[in-house]
Amino acid sequence: MAISRRESEVQTCDVQGCCNPSERSFNIKQVSKSSLELKSSDLRQVHLCKQHYREFKKDTKGDRALDAVY
Repeated sequence: MAISRRESEVQTCDVQGCCNPSERSFNIKQVSKSSLELKSSDLRQVHLCKQHYREFKKDTKGDRALDAVY
């Protein structure tokens, strides 16, 4: 059985000062709407750990509710 590429690479969280393993990844445009400070601003995909993913969800709750309506 072949191992997929995703399983072999362990990404770390892209938030400044965090070195936890990432749980989810998002587009930089989505994450820039939140208050999270990133390690680098020239990324396309931002990897977030479980803790920062929760913060991201709280910060963008209103925006996501508006997107769901339209």
